[in-house]
Amino acid sequence: MKLIVLIVLVGVALARDEYFFAQLRDSEFGKTIIQTLQVQLLQEHPADTVVHLLKQMKDDLLNEQRAEDEDVQGSLQSCQTASEAAAAVITVAKERKATAEDRLPLLQQEQNDKKQQLFDKQGEEQRNLDRISVLQEARNVQRGEYEQRRDELVGLISALQEAKQILSQGITSLKKTSFAELKSHHQNFLKYYPHKKGFHTMVNMLLEVLQDEGTQESAAQKVVKIIDTLVDSIFQVQKEEMKAEDGRELDFQTQKERLLLANRRLEGSIADLNARYEILGQKILEVRNDIATQDAVIFNKQTEKGDWDQTCNDTEKAHRQQTDSRNAQLEIIVECIDIFETRFDMETKSYIQRIRF
Repeated sequence: MKLIVLIVLVGVALARDEYFFAQLRDSEFGKTIIQTLQVQLLQEHPADTVVHLLKQMKDDLLNEQRAEDEDVQGSLQSCQTASEAAAAVITVAKERKATAEDRLPLLQQEQNDKKQQLFDKQGEEQRNLDRISVLQEARNVQRGEYEQRRDELVGLISALQEAKQILSQGITSLKKTSFAELKSHHQNFLKYYPHKKGFHTMVNMLLEVLQDEGTQESAAQKVVKIIDTLVDSIFQVQKEEMKAEDGRELDFQTQKERLLLANRRLEGSIADLNARYEILGQKILEVRNDIATQDAVIFNKQTEKGDWDQTCNDTEKAHRQQTDSRNAQLEIIVECIDIFETRFDMETKSYIQRIRF
């Protein structure tokens, strides 16, 4: 008789467990639990290993609940603080309107005075900038002309020195190759400085002299001396050009600095006037807003306070729902732990493995 009762109880327990697992298919979390158990059983893990995994899942859920409790508590505190702040603003708004109405006309008059002073200073500053722009443009033209002349003089010196080197190498035994090399050098130079007609005419005459075989050596020596003289003359021209350029630059910088100094003084005055004008504008805007919107502020802050209160209520409700959901998940895990710890057998294993979604 006892055996029959035991068999009946076992059968009832098995049927209850099978119903329990069948019900898990109705929720996503339940499906996750079944899939986890199926993976563990497929890998032939013992019941103790499955229980350990389930307990770890239980601990994770409890930890999540504790963390969420702390977060929600902080959110609720923020809601309450914001609600109290809105109430304080409502009180202050009722006191500002009368004071603002007395300040507005005085601020407007002061701002108009600063605006006129600012326009006067800005006009003077712009006139100085226009003069600097004219000076700069003229100086750029002068500088460009100087740099062009300087580059031409440098090119002439380089060409003459290279020609001297060619002639110096051939004075003792001047060959036709030296003459050809010099002529080729002249042709290359002509490509870069085609407008130096006087220089090219002189070079052509010297080349004709050098072509006379009876006088090549002495002529070459004379040409070398002429080249030295020309180089010295060009260096002197360079010095004079540089000196004149320095004078032009000094005059330009002096005029520019005088105008910049005047503008630096103006900048200080403009900055002070502009800052004061902006401050007055901000004050006027604040006063106008105070006069025109205090009633609206009260209404808006009351709405804001109601929104914060609703946020607190919604947060509490959502937290309760999440807590209920997590508690249901914990009940499932606890029941699974109980099954695997107390009555897990081959029939239960087989049933779990046969569950399909």
